[in-house]
Amino acid sequence: MKKKLTLIILLFYIVSCKTSKEPVKIKFTNSTQEVILFYSKKMNTVSVISLPFDIEIINSYSEEKAFRNYTYNYGNQLKGNPIQFYLVDNKELIKQSFSEEKYIDSKKTNKYLIKSKHFVDTTKFNRHFFKPYIEKMQSLKQDTLNIGTISQLKAKHKDLLDQLIKNDSVSFLFYDKKTKSGFKKETLAVEY
Repeated sequence: MKKKLTLIILLFYIVSCKTSKEPVKIKFTNSTQEVILFYSKKMNTVSVISLPFDIEIINSYSEEKAFRNYTYNYGNQLKGNPIQFYLVDNKELIKQSFSEEKYIDSKKTNKYLIKSKHFVDTTKFNRHFFKPYIEKMQSLKQDTLNIGTISQLKAKHKDLLDQLIKNDSVSFLFYDKKTKSGFKKETLAVEY
């Protein structure tokens, strides 16, 4: 009887110490960063728009998790330039390298900022569409303009925002940091 009780207690201990099977969770949160328009003198219109996306990666495992690669997948035909990817640490932005290992401590959440650079479909959103913004850039003698947050862009130009991020997604390649194996790709559709 004593052996059975010891075995049951030992089995209970082993099961309770097992790491969580919940996946690492990734979610978008509202960004307070500014949307930036880029004016092209050659095209005489806004040709690129940088959109900021805040994301949280939540590690519900009882061990540290790591990822090395991240990819922003542009879904529209025109695609875009490579993204900038930052760790947000106490409101400080720390630029992250594509190939550098990034760690999320056990039971912790890391916050990141993605800055995309979407090419604008100038057949749908031409110089006339961007006229007030172009005039402001010219009066300020600059080729970029901050126009508010994504929420503000959505309120003013939902059709433009929808066109830019249609079918966009972001992917991360997680692995077991001890063995550097067991790669698992997590992909999330871009939301605002």
